[in-house]
Amino acid sequence: MVLYEDPSFLIVDKRAGIPTVPLKESPPDEPTLLGQIGELFPEVLTVNGRNGWEGGVLHRLDTPTSGLVVIARTDAAYQRLLSISQGGLFIKEYQAKSSAKERVMQSTFPPYPYEDPVHCGGREVAVGSLFRHWGEHRREVRPVLSDSPRHILDKSSPTWYLTRIFYGGETTDGTHSFTCQLSNGFRHQVRAHLAWSGWPIDGDERYGGTALHSLALRAIGVEFPHPFTGERIEVWADR
Repeated sequence: MVLYEDPSFLIVDKRAGIPTVPLKESPPDEPTLLGQIGELFPEVLTVNGRNGWEGGVLHRLDTPTSGLVVIARTDAAYQRLLSISQGGLFIKEYQAKSSAKERVMQSTFPPYPYEDPVHCGGREVAVGSLFRHWGEHRREVRPVLSDSPRHILDKSSPTWYLTRIFYGGETTDGTHSFTCQLSNGFRHQVRAHLAWSGWPIDGDERYGGTALHSLALRAIGVEFPHPFTGERIEVWADR
């Protein structure tokens, strides 16, 4: 579970199906990644992070997403890592799969203005947008463009979020493979941006993906400068 241990932070591998931190709608005794790591490294629970119940967790993964999470062990490390992230120097890489036979363009998304990642000749496709919460209990998100109507822009994030999408080709079972990179993240960002491009992730029925027992999305890598030494930290889960 712990892939990298430093006096200032930990890099851990979250399994799919467990929340990163306690959720408001979950039972108080539900297992979480933070709780499990806190049993081994109690100091992460006392870090004064973004919210009191999130401890030193620098960034969260959705419950069905597996992969790497960075957790600060001290308040000083958290603040420096947060500054690194806000400065765009914290790179996260994901792998995703979609078995859609053709592009699935959804009516509740705005028109998609970028290249099709699958049919762009192998080039990187940079998909950018603002985001707004959408749907019942605001459980989903929708991309928003800068020329969207004012009443939509007023309800959107103030930050422009960019996902760099690389098409990895078609696997032997006919599934399309994607690598996605981002330096700042919004809830469901990779899921929504891939669905917007027409290639929803397998297991992501919320965004039009094929029904499966698990979500085909995994955070496989993180890269960032060490918060105190500046040394480049690179950790990969599946290499």
